[in-house]
Amino acid sequence: MSSAPHETSATVAAVILAGGASSRLGGTDKTRLPIAGVSVLERVLRAAPVGRRIVVGPSGEDGDELAARHGARFVLEDPPRSGPLAALARGVEEFSEGDDGATVLVLGGDMPMLRPETLRALAARSAASGRVVALEAEDGHLQFLGAAWPLGRLRAALAETEHAGGGWADLSLRRLYAQLGGDELMSLPATGAEGADIDTPDLLAQVRRAAGPRIALAQIEVSEDVQETFATMRMAVVEAAEEGAHLVVLPEATLTPFGTDLRAAALAHHDAFAQLVQELAEQHDVVVVAGSFTPTDDGRVHNTVIVRGPNWDPHLEYRKIHLFDAFGADESRTVAPGNELVTFDLHGTRFGIATCYDVRFPEQFTALAQRGAQAILLPLAWAEGPGKREQLQLLLRARALDSTTVVLAADQAPPEGYTGKPARGIGRSAVVGPLGAVRQELGREPGLLLVDLDLEEIAAARAALPVLEHHVELPRA
Repeated sequence: MSSAPHETSATVAAVILAGGASSRLGGTDKTRLPIAGVSVLERVLRAAPVGRRIVVGPSGEDGDELAARHGARFVLEDPPRSGPLAALARGVEEFSEGDDGATVLVLGGDMPMLRPETLRALAARSAASGRVVALEAEDGHLQFLGAAWPLGRLRAALAETEHAGGGWADLSLRRLYAQLGGDELMSLPATGAEGADIDTPDLLAQVRRAAGPRIALAQIEVSEDVQETFATMRMAVVEAAEEGAHLVVLPEATLTPFGTDLRAAALAHHDAFAQLVQELAEQHDVVVVAGSFTPTDDGRVHNTVIVRGPNWDPHLEYRKIHLFDAFGADESRTVAPGNELVTFDLHGTRFGIATCYDVRFPEQFTALAQRGAQAILLPLAWAEGPGKREQLQLLLRARALDSTTVVLAADQAPPEGYTGKPARGIGRSAVVGPLGAVRQELGREPGLLLVDLDLEEIAAARAALPVLEHHVELPRA
């Protein structure tokens, strides 16, 4: 299972400046401070959407582990502690074989909220325009260490700023950017806290408040053989945990796909399924969310999303409220509806739960947000059909806007060549921001989509678009 989104990147490398102790933080190496359970530098490394990563700075105690996990190489500027421009030049030196037309990300090791999709956008815009594209913080200043450069232009700018006697000791990055003409520099506005660095204790505290948990959306193919599905689940959760996820979301109907005997599967396998989910949560110290079926007294089942965490915290279930009696389907014949909204808290973030067809009912998402949900988990087994892919993306974006939440949708990957009528997913698992922007999306194949929640993005969206505050109950006829 690949964790790479289907988008491609124009970037060939990233140079990450991680230059050691900060006097304003009591002499601490700010790149090794913990944010949401991992170091700042690790967050930057996993945000860089490239295979080649050069960290200019001391490797420290964790350097070998970071290098192995992220394919990074640690180097030091020469002479040591000679300043950011010297560090950048040392990093660029590592790409001596690179073509001048290549694109390089220049990043700060103290910017823990950087996002892969934003860095891909910086790189793509730089590659398309031949210009330098820098991230613009909310206060309007450019982040010199959050930018994409054409490699040839970066080399030329470094040569233009070099001391007459050689080297870049004690020269600032501002000198580098001063070499650019007015038409050579573009900006891309930051969202949420992604433009923040941690130069002061106040900024560090602000970033820690904004950093929500890491979510993995596991887009898997669900087999009619329950043991095969169990093996797939194990692999997905292992990979998600290795990638640092705090929460793993599996699709609707992970227990057994639609078109099978749902009640027979519920009676025979739900208990083992729930036990497996609990075991995976305990073994890997993650919360696991997965779609199952539980028997009812009237001979049907509930379409049930189970949530299991380590030490049974959280330990709850959501029963799908809206049943898919549409487009020729008749879910209510075999499935009984639920009638309760469900939310839970994890690492300072409140999550709501909905399932597949629920996405067509905006009042459910608004109600979850009014109960404090900042993100809504949406397991899916979306049905194929004319226009259904377009409808799914439209609905995800609309529900995010209705509720000013992040919508996290995990669909099934359809079996290759599947042409049956029962819903087996279309892929396209996605993360949609609180103002309706699709942040990440997978294709049809199995994959793992990872996102670090930015709570500042949600707060800013609700301040700009206070639909929850403006909501009024309308009279009913």
